[in-house]
Amino acid sequence: MMTLFMGNPLCWAMVIVGWFAFQQIWMLYFTRFEHAEKSIESTPLMLPSVLVGALPLMGLLGTIMGLEGSFTGMMTEGADSQIVSAGIADALFTTQLGLVMAIPGWLCLTWVKGQLPQPQSEILTHG
Repeated sequence: MMTLFMGNPLCWAMVIVGWFAFQQIWMLYFTRFEHAEKSIESTPLMLPSVLVGALPLMGLLGTIMGLEGSFTGMMTEGADSQIVSAGIADALFTTQLGLVMAIPGWLCLTWVKGQLPQPQSEILTHG
């Protein structure tokens, strides 16, 4: 498993994106009271949401790259089981990594959104 991770630059990119997304989520949590007077839509939720949402898509990209490697290997070298299994293992590993990083990210982001203070809205009366 470590060889799959170490040899794939997409896995490293996914870890960097995931680390940055989780860092943004926790910074949002720790600075949540600074946003008390702003509306919830103006808080910096977009960046961590986009980054967490990109993780399964990066896993899907790794799936496509792994299967492409399998099919290219079968085309050039025949149905060699090592080439096919290496490509499929790479495909499955990147998919798994994307989901394993995205699902806790979505859960943390949802929890942090719930912890953000709701803005005090002024009640306007028309008389």
